[in-house]
Parts: sequence; structure tokens; C-alpha cells
Amino acid sequence: MGHDMQRVPSTTLSGSDSASQTVTSHMDTRHAASSQSLPNGTSQAYHDERGQPWMQNGASGGDTASSDSDADLPQVDAKMIPLSITISRLITYAYTELVTLVDTLPARTDADRRSEILKYTDHMTDMLTKLLVLVRWAKHAPQIQKCQNAIAYLDSQNRYFDCAVDSIYAAFMSMPGVRMRNYDVSNAAEILSTGSYQRLPVAIKRAVLPPKLSKHQVRETLEAISGIIRKRILCGEPVPLAMRRYVIKNGRIVFTVPGEFEAQLTLLQYEDNIPWHIVSVRVLVAGDPLLPSEQQIAVNTRQIVEFAQQILVGASTQNQDSSVQPPQLVQLYDFLHQQCFTVLLETVYKQASVLRRARWENLLQVEMAPGNRSLLVIRYWTSSRAVAAATSQPGDKSNIITFQLSVLPVPRPIHAPALSDEYKEDAEFERIENDRRNLIPKIGLTVTWTANSGLAARKVWTRTVSHTNELAAATGDTAKSIADFDLVLDPSSVNTEQLLRQVTWRHARSILKSLYELMVESQQFNESAVELLYTAASGVTKSESELTVEEVQMCTAIPCLRAWYRQGEGAVDITVDTYTGRVVVRASEAVAASSSLSEAMVGQLTDQLNRQPWRIAALLVDMRSSLALADLDCLVHRSLGLRAQTSHAAQPRTLPGFVVSSVSQRTESAAHASQQPQPTSNIATNFPLRISQQEADALVRGVSGSENPLSRIRFYMVEGTEGVEEQVGPAGSACGEWYIMVAMTDR
Repeated sequence: MGHDMQRVPSTTLSGSDSASQTVTSHMDTRHAASSQSLPNGTSQAYHDERGQPWMQNGASGGDTASSDSDADLPQVDAKMIPLSITISRLITYAYTELVTLVDTLPARTDADRRSEILKYTDHMTDMLTKLLVLVRWAKHAPQIQKCQNAIAYLDSQNRYFDCAVDSIYAAFMSMPGVRMRNYDVSNAAEILSTGSYQRLPVAIKRAVLPPKLSKHQVRETLEAISGIIRKRILCGEPVPLAMRRYVIKNGRIVFTVPGEFEAQLTLLQYEDNIPWHIVSVRVLVAGDPLLPSEQQIAVNTRQIVEFAQQILVGASTQNQDSSVQPPQLVQLYDFLHQQCFTVLLETVYKQASVLRRARWENLLQVEMAPGNRSLLVIRYWTSSRAVAAATSQPGDKSNIITFQLSVLPVPRPIHAPALSDEYKEDAEFERIENDRRNLIPKIGLTVTWTANSGLAARKVWTRTVSHTNELAAATGDTAKSIADFDLVLDPSSVNTEQLLRQVTWRHARSILKSLYELMVESQQFNESAVELLYTAASGVTKSESELTVEEVQMCTAIPCLRAWYRQGEGAVDITVDTYTGRVVVRASEAVAASSSLSEAMVGQLTDQLNRQPWRIAALLVDMRSSLALADLDCLVHRSLGLRAQTSHAAQPRTLPGFVVSSVSQRTESAAHASQQPQPTSNIATNFPLRISQQEADALVRGVSGSENPLSRIRFYMVEGTEGVEEQVGPAGSACGEWYIMVAMTDR
């Protein structure tokens, strides 16, 4: 750009970007710019025909030397545009908007025309005002251009200077290589006299492997490390109570917590606050090795070691800064202790999930939230046909096993009642109590078992353990007694199916015991007529006192409730299916099966017992009465030739399919026999006898009592008595029949 050309920065065009449209043919691009006198009157700006501004010297003249020096400077045109282009684009934009306004105004109303003309005028006024400000500012464009050129010139000179300095320094660094060095006489004399060079860097010795130690040196080194470890343990290193079982050998200390983990530690330096170095960690919580691989979990021991080492390093730093933080081994135990509980929950969860997809399909539910891996819920007997569902409400959380990690309560201070308040607030007392609390576990596992038998209120069994191996021992199982609710889970051989088997076994035993108590309390069955037995794997029937501890823990003896509906002649065995939770009734194998006890009758008794288990005594009495009446029908027919009166009345509601009462509808002639109003009664409504309703009710009350159901009464018509005339009353005689009535009672 020439010296007389005024340019403005491109950033000043931001207010008129819309004016950058193409110049139309209707616009004359030759405009004369109004001249502006400079403040000192020495020069005046004009524009040529192309719109390019140029400068004209005033009366005072210009400085020729200054013009020559300016010409030597490099010209910088970056981000600069001529003023004429800005003016041309603005004029083109104004003209184009005016033409558009003229074309669109005829189609508008007067009010819209005025509004559009006013908007156009205001907008163009703003744009022209901005252009005027820009033109006035352009008077100083030559001075700004000179400054930019000078800055560019100085930058180029600075680059030349830097290149020169770099070249000189490169020459300085390369000069020693072109001259001959002096002979190293001193080092040569030292090597010849001593046989070695004594000034080698220490890093070379570190890089070279030292000579291999002998077996004697290795043994001495390991013994020394073991002595250091022994001294640190005996001189005040707090060790948790669960980690008191340890062995020091071969320069390591091996901590073993039964049922949880085994950790090997060592020391890399001989200092008190140096953190322990973990050699290895082995988690002792695992699934049953006899189970398939799909029910096993892989424990990432390497990741556990890395996290544990970070805890030890952080604990050593915290112990230096503050004495409130737990010691290193305490924090290590808390971390590994919690990890063992987590592995136990994950193992149970995975095995239960596999069982749910296999043999426990639709009968087992397993829940563990992804964000909360410390809570595991297992629901069993989820079928609506189970006996436990008889009294369950929608949404009732029964028959569940819950495993949850919980914080153990803080132990009470030692001899706290005997200490004064002043001593309790003493710092030394607080330190002793904190040390004692640090040595015990802080995280435990709470196992909750909620069971519903369908007979009474649900029972809740809760047990909180501080160590996993506490689950491996039962709390109440002995050779003489069996706890109703208990769990046994071996952490070193976790078997969720075995856990569910013992849970359902104890639950089934609890249901059968409740049924046993209901039958005895009903006083319709004595204790000799009801037996709670156990069938061993060999098929031998045992009583509860004859069971061994192994049979109870392994749940190999199947509990069975044997009910004798006929003492010494007929009995049924009642068991509980451990998979579905349904009560199963079958004819007992202790006696010969009765021909009257059909499979349909047993199946209907099973359904009724699962729906209403609290009515077991009444259901068995009804079955016993039905069987007795059925046998009586057969006996009477074979011996006396009598036939029972059949009935088309409604079937009884107790046990559908049993032998119903042999009564028939009253004949129409019997309805005419009594003109008196019939009283309402639910005792005897359908009799085959031609008697009034009052006489029928009185007959039933007198024979068997008011509570005896009609289904326990039989009427046998004596053959050959049809049409026999008998004296009914003063009015005359009528035809009648002879009947034999048999009534069953609970006595």
C-alpha cells in the first residue's frame, strides 16, 4: 500500500457487515468525499475517482527525510482494507434497502408505510453516523501505519539478532571438537599405580548387579529381618485381636484370620514409621470346590494388594502427623475384613442367581442393588400355592433371607460405672479406650430370616456376626435339641443350595410342629395319634431325639407328620415340599392302604390344607367321618341288604369329592303333611322321611346334638316296607317306610 493510501482496520466493519452486498448497476460509484482539514492545517485529505484517499501537503510542506525513512520501513497491510471499499459497500447497502422498500410499500397500509420508512431512516442514520466517525478517525491512519511498520521492522531486527546469537553459541560449542585435547596424564598415572579408576560415578555401581549372595548370607539376612519384625511387633505395634495368630519366619510375618484371609508382610527398611510391605494376600472365603465353575467367582487378589498397600502408606503418613488415626495393621485388618464379607455376599449372590435359572426356577428371587453391594435379599417359596401364602398379604415380605453389612456397636468402656466422671474425661482414658476399640472389628454381617408358616404371626430370626467363621457353627443344634431357626454357612466352602436346603428344612419342620400342636390342642386327636417323625436317607424312620448332629446340619432327614385317623388301622403322612413350600399329604406306608381312601380324596385334602392349614384337625375329622360312612355303606349293603338313600342336594363345602350324606329331597306329599308354618333351621333341611321340619330338627338334636353336620348322618331304608300302612293320626292311615338312621359324632 502506498504512503498516500488510507486504510482502516477490518474490525471496524463489524457494524456494517450487511452492507457487503454486490454493487448494483443502478449505483454510481463515483462519489466525492467531503474534505476534512487537519487540526494543524498542514495537510488535507482528498479522494480520487476510485474512492482511494490520498494526502496533500499543506502550506508548511513535508519533511523529505521523514518520507525517505518511512519508505525504508516494511509495509504491513495485514487486516487492513481501503476506506473507499467501506463507503462503497455502505452506499450500495443503503440503495438496495431503499429499492426494496419502494417495491414493498404499495402493498402495505399507511401506518405500516410510515413505520417502515421510519425504521429505514433510523437504521441508515445509525450506519451513516458510524461511517462519519470512521472517516474522521481515518485522518490518523498514516500515523498508525507508520507505527505498525516500525514495529514490524523492530521484530525483524530482533529475529536477526537472535539468529546471530544462536550461531555464535553454536560455533562456541563446536570449537572444542576441532582442537586436540591434552593428554590425561594424572588419571593415567593413577590407573597404572592403583590398578583402577577411583572417580567413576556412583550410578554405575547401582546399575551393575551385585554379586549373588551365598546361602549362609541369605539365611543371616532373613534372620535379621525376622528379628526386626519381631522387635516391632513386641515393642508396641498394635495388632488387632483377630490377627493375633501369626508366624514370623523367613523374613516375613504371616497373619492368619480363620475363615477370612491370610496376609504375608515384611519390612524393607529398619525404621519405626516405615509402612509394612505386603508380599501376598490370600482370601479364604470361596465357594464350594465341588460346585461347577459358573457358580464360582474370581477374586482379584492383585487389586486387593494394591489398595491395601496404599492404605498402609497413607496410615504411616497419618500416624506421623496425628495420633488419633488407627495404626497400620488396624487399618489393614479393617479393609481386608470388609473385603472378605463382600466376597461372601458376591459368592452367595452368584450361586443363588444360577439356582434361580436352574432347578429353583420361578420359586426363588435374588435381589442386590448395583449401587449397594452390601445388601443381599433372597426370597424363597414365592409360589402363591405354597402353604406360607395362606395368610400372606400383597407385598408381604415373608420367607426371605437378608444379608447386610452393618456397623458393629461401640463396646462399653471397661469398668465404666466404677469410674468417676473426671477420670472418664481424662485424655489418657480416652487414648486407652480408643486403642481398645481399634483392636476389635468395626464391620459385621447381619443375617435376618423372616419366615411365615401360614398358621400364626411370622417369625423373625436375626444374627449379627463379627467374623465370617462364626456362621460355620450353629447356635442351638445339639444332640438333644434342634433350633427352629438357625443358619450354618461355611465361609471357606460356600454352598448357597445347601443354605437354602437347611433353611427350607427348618421352615418345613416349623410348619409341621405347628400343625402337630394344632391337632393336639383341638382335643380330637390325642398325642399317640399324632407323631412327628424323620425319615433318614436310608429309609429308616427316626424320632427327633434319635437324629444326629450331622443329619440335622446336612438336612438329610425329612420331617414328616403322621396322623392316625384310625388308631392302628389308617394314617396319613404330611410333609412339606422344600422347593415349592406346599404341604403334601399321602397315605402312610406304616399300614396297609385303605380301599376307601382314594387319590382324589388325598389330593383334595392337600389343596384344602394348603389354603386353610389351621383347619387341619377339622379336615382330618371330616375325612375320617367320610371314610367311616363309606365303609358303613359297604358293610350294610353286604350284610343286611339295605341301601342308602341317595341325594341330589348340593355337595358339602368342606372337602369336595368325599362321600356325601345319603339324604334326599323331601317329597311333595311330605310338604302337604304339615299345614303349620315351617320354622327356619339349618340343621336338617333335606330329609327322606315324611315328617315335618320341626320333627326333623328335634330328631337331629336329640340324636347327635345341634352342632352335628348333616353330612355325618345316614338313613338306610329297610327293604320290603314300602307302602306299609301305619296310623298317622285320628284322621286315618297313610303309607310309610321304615328307616335306620346312623349318626357320626366326634367322640
